[in-house]
Amino acid sequence: MQLFSRILLAQAFVFAGLAQESLEVGAIGGFGFSRSYKITNSTGSANAGFSNGGAIGAYFGGDSGNHWGGEVRYLYRFTDPKLTGPGGSASFDGHTHLITGNILAYFKPRSSKFRPFLSFGGGVKRIEATGRESSTQPLGRFAALTNTNELMPLADVGAGIKYSLGKSVKLRLEVHDYLGKRPDKVITVAPGAKASGIFNDIVASVSIGYSW
Repeated sequence: MQLFSRILLAQAFVFAGLAQESLEVGAIGGFGFSRSYKITNSTGSANAGFSNGGAIGAYFGGDSGNHWGGEVRYLYRFTDPKLTGPGGSASFDGHTHLITGNILAYFKPRSSKFRPFLSFGGGVKRIEATGRESSTQPLGRFAALTNTNELMPLADVGAGIKYSLGKSVKLRLEVHDYLGKRPDKVITVAPGAKASGIFNDIVASVSIGYSW
């Protein structure tokens, strides 16, 4: 939790330092696509990762001048840990909380109706696995799915477009790639096995915001 507090504090300093000239709050709805990674041992390999699923959340931020902005984002992702490979598959109930602080770089000024932008930042994710553990879980020679929680840092890069529906209402379409290290508690690699590959979660979303 100390890491979590430090990252939130850093995000607050970044947001305050942008000297916002306008503020915006909004609701997010979307869908996430998780990339699997490999776990191998002397008998073969299995794919580990999380199921694709919906995402809901909110953001609060604003613009600093015509081409820069900042915001804090929260997403709740429906993500079940899973294993697939020779001999079957295994899955576990779970979800993920994502909190990030982002800087937005706009290609058009604030007066434009369409405003393409890039987004970059970082934060933390908390994976919560809520399924029931089993000693007879399939693919146990590669990894075990465990009923535990895991807090990890992450990077967030994205791109999108903001469209003004009126003086104060904004529609946003965007895609974010959340990149971080592989979990080692929720999906625990078995003795003698080894995990390889990066872990990323791509979320496409639609947002409706109100600015003032």
